[in-house]
Amino acid sequence: MELPPEVRNNLSEGVCLTCCNNSVICMTSDYPKNTDVEVLFEIDKEGREVIFRHIVMDDPSNPLTVEYSVDTKFVENVSQTKSINIYFVDENFNEENKLRITFSDDEIRVMRREIGLGT
Repeated sequence: MELPPEVRNNLSEGVCLTCCNNSVICMTSDYPKNTDVEVLFEIDKEGREVIFRHIVMDDPSNPLTVEYSVDTKFVENVSQTKSINIYFVDENFNEENKLRITFSDDEIRVMRREIGLGT
């Protein structure tokens, strides 16, 4: 995947950013050992910012947390596809792992409500 300059310029170790309609890019050496696992989904509001959080239960004693800020365009795209791909990349932007997350209708409704879109 070719990353846009705004993602390349703002991505650093431990940071996750939305990209390319319905993808998330995370620069980290900590990625899921197994991608066929339960993933819990949470939404937080911090001021005007909406934060999505995925808790990847690849190791129940030490689950992996992926957290990133979203905007209305991203939520619109995710509402249509009902899924995202999370790409885990190294410091040279090489893909180390990929996790696909599918959202339920209820999760889509909640994310649309939290970002200020109609359901």
